Amino acid sequence: MRDNSSVSEPAIGIEIGGCRVDELIGRGGMGVVYRGTDLQLDRPVAIKLIATEHATDPAVRRRFEREARLMAAIDHPNVIPVYAAGEQDGNLYLVMRYIAGTDLHVLLKERGRLDAREAARIVNDLGGALDAAHAAGLVHRDIKPANVLLAGQHVYLTDFGITRAIDSATRFTDSDEWVGTVDYMSPEHLRGGETDARSDVYALGCLLYACLTGTAPFHRQSAAATILAHIEDSPPRPSDTPGVPRAFDAVIVRALAKKPVDRYATAGELGAAAVEAARGGDGARPPRVVRGRPELAPTAVMPGTEREATGVTARLSFHADRRRARVMLGVLAVLVAIAVAGALAAVLSSSKKTATGPLSSAEVMGAVRAFASAYSDRDPRALARALAPDVERVSPTAVEHGRAAVLAEYEQQFGSEPIRAYELADARVLAGPVGRVSGSYTVLLRGRASITGTVAFGVERVGGRAEIGLIATQ
Repeated sequence: MRDNSSVSEPAIGIEIGGCRVDELIGRGGMGVVYRGTDLQLDRPVAIKLIATEHATDPAVRRRFEREARLMAAIDHPNVIPVYAAGEQDGNLYLVMRYIAGTDLHVLLKERGRLDAREAARIVNDLGGALDAAHAAGLVHRDIKPANVLLAGQHVYLTDFGITRAIDSATRFTDSDEWVGTVDYMSPEHLRGGETDARSDVYALGCLLYACLTGTAPFHRQSAAATILAHIEDSPPRPSDTPGVPRAFDAVIVRALAKKPVDRYATAGELGAAAVEAARGGDGARPPRVVRGRPELAPTAVMPGTEREATGVTARLSFHADRRRARVMLGVLAVLVAIAVAGALAAVLSSSKKTATGPLSSAEVMGAVRAFASAYSDRDPRALARALAPDVERVSPTAVEHGRAAVLAEYEQQFGSEPIRAYELADARVLAGPVGRVSGSYTVLLRGRASITGTVAFGVERVGGRAEIGLIATQ
């Protein structure tokens, strides 16, 4: 998320929209929030200023004006009322009710997790708030504990500042920053697809799981691995955490279905199902399961059925210099002899019969190794052979769908960067119907600083071959 150093912060004591600025109380991806005083009615208010870099964008300004009107039209006890909106000295601002209390993020940090009944009550209140917002034409798109304010037993949903009208096509690439938090983002949001009310239902399901267990359902060590888990992994069982009723398992399975059509139709339905589960009911009917070829989303793998590969953690380096590459690969052959032998055996046997069944760790690493080698050699043809036809590449700034689009992105990189090598360090390998590899990557450049980050690969079997179906980078 970007630093808000570009926000034109007003001096304490000045007036904005008829309100005196009293104290800075928070910062977010789109601006800053102050506690203030409504001078006419002598009541405390919260004043949100939109970051200057956003306020000067005509599209943002139009969206802000429309959403301010829509937000002001929402009349719900769990939605913070908007009192005023406008522009002053080049700053866009919102004036809202000031809530003296804490937020759910702080509460979870203090207590670890919540009692099932309390978690269900909070989610039920939020479900009603979201239904009211959706009926007004708004999708929140940033449901997370930090955006849930608590004043005693009362729950408020806040920060609609990055919402989007339901009837617009919301894309992951409409800005250069993450919109929302990856721990609570839906698969379609992460894929750059259209988001609607059911995307908020998914995020609310993630929040329910976090309240029950103390952690987000798909949280991993890196953003890239978290993205991959949202898109591929089956929802974990909250009842695996001691004290959580088993009835919540069915609620979470449905709320976190990969396909929006399989989720609860409304956030209110999810809230009601959570309350029923807390009371000892049987939760909610799980979504239908579609049988067929294993796909990256939704995955047919149930929790606990994946087998983690042992002894297949390696540091891979693939150099464009062929002589150096032979030396390096010779060393790697000794270090990962078992994995290499398995991959070669799979390749050699492919001419005799088509491989089927779950992917082995050797097949998974073989696909990633082929990708890294082709990238280092800047070889589009070799890269195409490593990628599945419906491969997707997800990054903080772009999403590409299909082999042609992904290849076009990499060819653009080949033409603009003096690439010398691609390295993958601390690789963690998982075998199964859908294979995974996650780790940190380094792109070595000639005469320039290296490019580094984290990456997660999803590997699937296509026509008997292990091919990369998803690349998520951060």
